[in-house]
Amino acid sequence: MSPERFHELTTQLHTASAQVEGTALISTDGAILYQEGETVADAGLIGIAGAAVMRLAEHIGSGLAECPAQEITIRCEKHAALFMPMGPGTLLMVVLPADADTRILAQPIMAFVEPQGAC
Repeated sequence: MSPERFHELTTQLHTASAQVEGTALISTDGAILYQEGETVADAGLIGIAGAAVMRLAEHIGSGLAECPAQEITIRCEKHAALFMPMGPGTLLMVVLPADADTRILAQPIMAFVEPQGAC
């Protein structure tokens, strides 16, 4: 994904939910490729955790072939992080307040990715 496409996606996500605090595109090896807004204090840690989440989603997804996309949300006291595969080797992380409904973002993300044939 190019920086321009990432910016376009983040703009669409902010339109879908004003609660989006930040986004990051993470590679399978844990590198943060692009980042916007407030995501994490420790980028290295979230990159590694994101890569692990991605492998878990792929593993779970292989058993759930009927699901068009896998999404995983992790919540802590103040924040929620939504993780969704964006294509071969990449994962999107969206950070919101803990009480936000992350499900409303899955459809805009899917609509953004599907025309590219990445999901």
